[in-house]
Amino acid sequence: MSSTPTPGRRWCRLSANAALLVLALAFVTAAAGVLTGRYQVRPVLSSSMTPKLPVGSVVVTQRVPMSQVRAGDVIVFHRPGAPDQLVVHRITTLSRTGGTVVVRTKGDANPAADPWTASLRGGTAYRAVADVPWVGYAAVWAHSPGARRGTLLVGGLLALAAAVTAAWPGRTPRRLRSPASPAADTTEVTMPSAAAAPAR
Repeated sequence: MSSTPTPGRRWCRLSANAALLVLALAFVTAAAGVLTGRYQVRPVLSSSMTPKLPVGSVVVTQRVPMSQVRAGDVIVFHRPGAPDQLVVHRITTLSRTGGTVVVRTKGDANPAADPWTASLRGGTAYRAVADVPWVGYAAVWAHSPGARRGTLLVGGLLALAAAVTAAWPGRTPRRLRSPASPAADTTEVTMPSAAAAPAR
């Protein structure tokens, strides 16, 4: 006697495998973007950019050519006079002098413009393209010394789990007893069920 998965169960299993694979690919793709420097994630720790960027959210910034930076963009830059501090504010005015872009900035929630003029040097800048609420503090981990190894390890484990789950035959052994035979009370026979076709 064999047990064959019903179409509904097979469909649920295939859907779960597909969702796990998509999750793994999305995680690896996002991690690759961060690790290559094309994107950055920064936790928002102050309310200067509310309501667009509330405290506790994550701002996702994309590296763009400096020539594409415009007034009105929200960018990440080093605070003048305090190069170890990063600021995420909106550009209010912009001027170009040679290879240097000079900007005035302001936090959306602040009553006045920032008390500095920032000079953006180099060929690229990081411009805000998205935000994710509630996960800002967790994003600090993405910039920790062990983040690269951990990110690649988690992504690899997700991909491996998706591959193993998709290829697993899904057998469900059943123990059968024959009611016609007295010996059946003490003898158990294990019979493998029909294997479901592997998901591809």
